[in-house]
Amino acid sequence: MKIGISAFAADGGKSGISQYMINVLQRLPRLDTDVRCVVFVPAAERALFEPAPSGTEIISVADWMAHPVASILWHLCLYPLLLKRHHCDCAFLPAGNRRLGLWYGVPSVSTIHDLSQLHVEGKYDPLRMFYIRRVLPLMMQRLTRLVSVSKSTRRDLVNHAGIQPEHIRVAYNGADLSGFANTLRAEARETVATALGIDAPFILYTARLEHPGKNHVRLLEAIALLKQRGLLSHKLVLAGSRWNGAEVIEDRIAQLGLVDDVIITGFVDAQLLPPLYAAADVFVFPSLFEGFGIPLLESMAAGTAVCAANVSSIPEVVGDAALLFDPREPDDIARQLERLLHDSALRLQLVGRGRKQAQQFSWDDAASGVLQQCYEAVAA
Repeated sequence: MKIGISAFAADGGKSGISQYMINVLQRLPRLDTDVRCVVFVPAAERALFEPAPSGTEIISVADWMAHPVASILWHLCLYPLLLKRHHCDCAFLPAGNRRLGLWYGVPSVSTIHDLSQLHVEGKYDPLRMFYIRRVLPLMMQRLTRLVSVSKSTRRDLVNHAGIQPEHIRVAYNGADLSGFANTLRAEARETVATALGIDAPFILYTARLEHPGKNHVRLLEAIALLKQRGLLSHKLVLAGSRWNGAEVIEDRIAQLGLVDDVIITGFVDAQLLPPLYAAADVFVFPSLFEGFGIPLLESMAAGTAVCAANVSSIPEVVGDAALLFDPREPDDIARQLERLLHDSALRLQLVGRGRKQAQQFSWDDAASGVLQQCYEAVAA
């Protein structure tokens, strides 16, 4: 079977969706030697998918095609022609909640990571919301088979996009956890102090600086409450790239008088993530909506106690290995953080559960789910 893959929306390797694309595309031809892949990718992001595994051909697309409007036209017009030219048996779109077409000329499979735009008010402008609410569901309905990265996303596909449940397979994300499990906390703190200048105890949140979806503002308000109550003994470290609304987050830090209490690192390279997680006393994840949440796996694998939002897919991912809160209530965030920071026995309990929970997810399983859907689509 030959699969033609649209590798658009890779975000320069700096998002959860990009991690998904890179890891799944590397594994597809390795899981089945009869599978060959043709990957169409904007030239500027070609290096993310190299070196290509045996059985995979990478074809560069002009970078201007990655512009949102041009990308829509590429998927509507050029993608079907390229699939035919390269004699593909199936189309696979690993970021279907961002890029889809209407017709492919061959059976089609797409991974839908989330429909967060339907749950987080103000995430996008009205024109883009019209596309997401009215056009994208029609495109999803024309797919032969779908993959969702959580049961939460599967429910949204059925309830909001009108997809038949039997056409959807849940295949959870994975994470490359090999470098996380063996990081010693003392060594990690030395590494973080040297590389990032962080030498005080800290709470960690790894997510792009995006407002309102990643919910930094309510987290900051919770930290301000702890400070007002004399309960803040830690810095808050925000690690992630600037995104839409980053200036709102930065302004709120100043408004709340937290300039000396919050550290923004910017994007953190992959090799520095294991010690960053391991050096933190608590990992907090207040996102208003997630299709999955790879940082949760990374933090649990690193042996850091997790305090997270009780919404969307997050309870699926953490199981009983996290303390949960209502992400729309700063007081509840503050209360659960204070509890975890001051209860060492609870932290140790969650660390033990978290290490076991993280081991249940793998990129091989994620890629296997995609491959099964591709075979089902071709056979349908």
